[in-house]
Amino acid sequence: MRRFVFALCLLSLLAYATPAEAAVTQFCFPQVPDCLTSRFATFWRDNGGLSVFGLPLSPTKSEKVGDQRFRTQYLERARFELHPENAKPYDVLLGRIGVDRLAAQGRDWQAFPKADPKAAHYFAETGHAIAPQFWGFWSSNGLELDGSKKTKTAAESLALFGLPVSEAQMEPGADGQMYLTQWFERAKFEYHPENKAPYTVLLGRLGAEVLAEKGPGGSGAPEGLPGIPAPAGACAQNEIPSAEGAQAWVTVPVPTAPGSENVICARLIVGGVVVSGAEVRAEAHFSDVKFKYGPSTTGADGVAQLPFNINKAKNRYVVEIDVTFVGPDGTKYSATTNFRPRYSIEEPPQPTGEVLPNIPAPAGNCAANAPAPVEGAQAWVTVPVPTDPQQFDSICARLIVNGAVVSGATVNAIAYRAGTDAYYGPATTGADGVAELGFPVNNANHLYIVYVDVSIKAPDGKIYAATTLFRPNYPPELQPAP
Repeated sequence: MRRFVFALCLLSLLAYATPAEAAVTQFCFPQVPDCLTSRFATFWRDNGGLSVFGLPLSPTKSEKVGDQRFRTQYLERARFELHPENAKPYDVLLGRIGVDRLAAQGRDWQAFPKADPKAAHYFAETGHAIAPQFWGFWSSNGLELDGSKKTKTAAESLALFGLPVSEAQMEPGADGQMYLTQWFERAKFEYHPENKAPYTVLLGRLGAEVLAEKGPGGSGAPEGLPGIPAPAGACAQNEIPSAEGAQAWVTVPVPTAPGSENVICARLIVGGVVVSGAEVRAEAHFSDVKFKYGPSTTGADGVAQLPFNINKAKNRYVVEIDVTFVGPDGTKYSATTNFRPRYSIEEPPQPTGEVLPNIPAPAGNCAANAPAPVEGAQAWVTVPVPTDPQQFDSICARLIVNGAVVSGATVNAIAYRAGTDAYYGPATTGADGVAELGFPVNNANHLYIVYVDVSIKAPDGKIYAATTLFRPNYPPELQPAP
């Protein structure tokens, strides 16, 4: 996927980008037409190169940023700005491309819910805390400002990524799946627990996205086929780039309240031309029931709208939507989209804080993939990426209160599986404060994230909650037939 940092996949490119140090003034790549030259080239080389910034996607040009003009160049994950009035290394600055992208989406980051000021890694400047899943990546990467390459200071991390401008929240990725996401001034972090370390945190291609929004010549036109009209009405929200064939999207991919309104948008393009008069229907696969919507008809922009209410769609459950088209000539087409609620009022707090000493290690299966012990309720699965549809897995839950493990607590779990939910338990925490709930993967969908809510009832009757997940990745021979 071009959208993310996959350093192992990019190592072969370095052969094109590492001439002798003394002669480096330009980097060119066979994958893209534009080169990095002069000061942008040395800045790119000295501060992470491909793994941090990606490939160049534009030539250098004069661009208005705020109320001033600077020499800029767009890369996959950044925008370089040349400030010759500053001394090195501050003569090249990174644009606030995370904030720019949020603004392009019509999202005011200053209106986002704030963190508890007592939270770990809290920044009073924006009112947000870096999530524990992202802290290690943020704090161990940064621009080279002090000449010491062994460690990164907070100032160096700030110079590269900027301050957090959102809390960690679930948002759709390029593959349509939902990922824990946190926005920063100059970056977007995504958490991919299905990957092996150190690739559990991936960076969004914000430079590419902002450049695509500008369109040819910086016109602001969205990326896509030429000559395709913009959708009218509600479907202008969250529109995807136009492409040949049938397309579908929802205007609100992450609803934040049960019973809220949403719209399924369907577009048909054949031979590079929008198709009006096509009949459109949709079927949404909720956790326990299917809803059908339509028919509707595509208009002059090739788009049909199917308004619907999400009703009591379950928190964090991905609702898949199948969309079918019948063209005026009778030809049938299909597309899919989805949405996934994120009700903050139902979200259990994620345990954070210092790693606690003198906590016994989990016994048995739960020793696998166990997180560091911290205060509160914790949950994990022993096999986060099952590779066999018939594999067995375990949900593990641990409760620590006032720095001591709690034995005798009752544990239950619910897994939000495609088609139907699965319930597991009860189990009881042992002397190590851990309970294990074994379960079969049982043909959980390939690459489908299954979220698991865990409830822990302590002996004193107090109830705690935690969340974990797993995501199968079956080899081709075990994947279902398309």
